[in-house]
Amino acid sequence: MEEFQLRKKPARDRRISEIKIADEHIRIVGLVVEKRNAEFVIDDGSGQITVLFDDPTLAEGVSIGSKVRVFGVPLNAGNILELHAGIVQKVDRLDLELHEEVRREIKKFEKELEIK
Repeated sequence: MEEFQLRKKPARDRRISEIKIADEHIRIVGLVVEKRNAEFVIDDGSGQITVLFDDPTLAEGVSIGSKVRVFGVPLNAGNILELHAGIVQKVDRLDLELHEEVRREIKKFEKELEIK
């Protein structure tokens, strides 16, 4: 008999300034600006957020200046928004300006679809 597994909803693409505590699962892209043992700080141009992780292998090879995409769950710790990471991907070859331009175009397209 096949085992039934619940699938997670796809992670919502967010800018740091757009993160809502009600978001269940998000993904953000940005530049690592600080790094400590079990956390690092990402800046995406709209803000900064601390990314926490339980497994140190998630952040292997990530250093200050690395471009990363992080999938995780937003946490509200005393009015400070943090992100608990499930997946961290280095994307150093990603053009962040082009990524943002594509993101804006997708948003415009989605708004046009809502109107019709």
